[in-house]
Amino acid sequence: MSKIFKSISAPLAIALVATPALAAEPVGRASPTVEDLKVEINQLTAEVEELKKGDSPFTVNGYYRLQATSESLDTTDDNSTAFVDQRLRAKITGDLNDNVSLVWYGEVDSPWGEKGSCQGDNCGKLSADGVGVETKNAYAELKVPNSDWKVRAGIQGYGFGKYESFVTNDDMNGISFAGQVGMATLTGGWFKWEEGDGGKNRDDNRDSANDVDFYMLNAELHPSEVFHYGLTGAQIRNRSQAALNGTAARTEDNYFGVYADYATQHLAYSGSVLYKKASGVDSSATDGDTYMLNLYAKKHWNGGSLTIHGIYIPADDSSNGADRFAANQSGWELNSSNLQIFGTDYYYNNGSQGAKSVYDAAYQGYGLMGLIVSGDQELSNDYYLKYGTGYFRAADDAPDSAAQANGSTLGTEVAAQLGKKFAGVYDISLRGSYGFMGDFYGDDPEDTYKVVAMVNISY
Repeated sequence: MSKIFKSISAPLAIALVATPALAAEPVGRASPTVEDLKVEINQLTAEVEELKKGDSPFTVNGYYRLQATSESLDTTDDNSTAFVDQRLRAKITGDLNDNVSLVWYGEVDSPWGEKGSCQGDNCGKLSADGVGVETKNAYAELKVPNSDWKVRAGIQGYGFGKYESFVTNDDMNGISFAGQVGMATLTGGWFKWEEGDGGKNRDDNRDSANDVDFYMLNAELHPSEVFHYGLTGAQIRNRSQAALNGTAARTEDNYFGVYADYATQHLAYSGSVLYKKASGVDSSATDGDTYMLNLYAKKHWNGGSLTIHGIYIPADDSSNGADRFAANQSGWELNSSNLQIFGTDYYYNNGSQGAKSVYDAAYQGYGLMGLIVSGDQELSNDYYLKYGTGYFRAADDAPDSAAQANGSTLGTEVAAQLGKKFAGVYDISLRGSYGFMGDFYGDDPEDTYKVVAMVNISY
């Protein structure tokens, strides 16, 4: 968009400079010669170039995404839906100097004919006069002079990317930092998920007994160019009856993780283990622990790659139902495998998110076992192909903490996306997934599908 602003500034500058000159033209003066016009044009061109050199410290980027979706995700009935929605996101960055930046990142969502995610009554309806602008990020980033440390304060995105975005991956208010200590890169922060109980009189409810705070610290080391590993520690300190931990109780959820990555020119191997231990504040009724294992192998070649990913989460065999991961502030789990039904649809705006394997099995206490193969390939004439397939099972269809499921097999998903890029700015694609649903959903469950035609414009 900064290029668009620059292209518009030139004719505007010409108009602004030329208008006073024409207005001051004395009556009766002879018409300018060709040489006079050349001199005037050269002068205006030079002045415009000077204007362009004085660039604003603010830049804009983001994307526009229009999607037409047809899907049937009901495993008990062959119900299909079709809708069109769109999203415009804009990130405004102001680099005030080498040490200070300001960022605002917002979006406008408008499912066609629906009110979308905004609160007005007519966000995407006729007249489109609802309040539809959302703030995703709003923060200041401060770089410590003469060092590699930086601090970011405000609404910002933060997540557990190394652990398939379990625990959290969202926009949140807080303070984060990043810097180097010897061979280790340290990142972390403190974030406020809830202040008080959200009553009308905020001053009466800003009590630490109602807070939800998230603390994070990660250390990553690079012993060599091809190998690095990291250690992660985090805590969700939940003092709120809003029960963001899924247990309807006040707890302290502690997370400890380790990951490692080994990458050469054509091959890469990585893995991670994340352990969770929950402790009840008021009683031991919500005490529990669990873990998650992820293993990856990736093959690169010119214009393409192929990844094999295995995930395991044990079933919750506790008597109190606390030996499991619970949905907190994420909504982005399993997003990197090109899946749309059992994994999270990477491009979804306001439609179905997917991630059925996570929400139907792992978070309900049945655990999860999955094997996923995914990849991408650049084709000729700016075409591209993305694909993925995955097989998913419950770790146990009859854990002590949950009702007996009909079976262990969640199902198999096959997905692909074919697209073409135009003018280096936008691309048009068609993607689809088909889910062969397993006996976990019944003796004869309905298969599922999702097909999306998309226009995606990045700027």
